[in-house]
Amino acid sequence: PDPAPRGPRGSALPQAAAEPALAHYPTFEHVMRLMEANRAIRLLVEVRAGVRLVSYTPGRIAFTPAETAPPDLAQRLQQSLSGWTGVRWIVTVEGGGTAPTWDEAEAAAQDALAEAAEAHPLMQAVRAAFPQAKITAIRSREAMEQEAGADALPEADDEWDPFEDD
Repeated sequence: PDPAPRGPRGSALPQAAAEPALAHYPTFEHVMRLMEANRAIRLLVEVRAGVRLVSYTPGRIAFTPAETAPPDLAQRLQQSLSGWTGVRWIVTVEGGGTAPTWDEAEAAAQDALAEAAEAHPLMQAVRAAFPQAKITAIRSREAMEQEAGADALPEADDEWDPFEDD
């Protein structure tokens, strides 16, 4: 097989041309964002639930499929990434990968956050006062600050201020 990166029309791209294109995808998370940006929702859902990442470098993905992964996932992922980036991607299936899937890792992080919230002294006090209370949502301070920043009104630099001296 020809390992040279391919352009959108199948012509071989020089290595120097492929590297800048792949520099936009330094982590697997960037690949996930690319799927979101291209609205490949089905593929994204299948990758989140079906890929146990073995290794990742820009342009190369090796994974062990989870039990729910469709048999053609590697092929469709490779074709999609190559089409979107104009650079040939190599996606291989390898046995023995034990890393959690994206969904499993996200669920584990949420569980850890819930355990930390339950152990917090303030939550213990709430439980003592209201035994039937339930945690319905947990948001980090960073998430709340981002939300507040997104909802905040923009600052107006040139607005007239009646209390400002001329």
